Amino acid sequence: MIGVLARIQEEYIALEEHARRKAYFMEKRTYYNEGNPDNITRAALFIFFMRTCYNGIYSVNRKGKLSVTFGFGGRVKLLEEELIRFNHKLLQDVIILDGDYRQTGKYIGTKSLFYFDPPYKPVNESNACTSYMPQDFGDEEQVALADFCKEIDEAGGK
Repeated sequence: MIGVLARIQEEYIALEEHARRKAYFMEKRTYYNEGNPDNITRAALFIFFMRTCYNGIYSVNRKGKLSVTFGFGGRVKLLEEELIRFNHKLLQDVIILDGDYRQTGKYIGTKSLFYFDPPYKPVNESNACTSYMPQDFGDEEQVALADFCKEIDEAGGK
């Protein structure tokens, strides 16, 4: 993965103009969404997006495709090899789940950490950001998630 990210960084740094970096970003986003990259390339591209997308935000649309746009393009250090190796070491024997929170109940325990990132309640209707998933996540779902979190707390999870 480090080699793939190093190549992406080299290609990206060579593009000095903002417009060329944006075009490169969009090309990589299309490949990430439609090109079926292998897991190593996908991981490298994920880091690339987290370093170059608008405000470091990773968001998907209802089809599950990366939808965030290019940021300001000033960041050129994409590869922090020491940090990647350190995180790799820390994540050994860790189970990371991505999906419906209701499927995580069987992992509740004293060494469990749960991080849920539901859509935020919009300040006003014109600023709604609750329907980027195939199914909406409204008030009822927010209450159900809160209840689930209470169950986790009572069962000894964090």
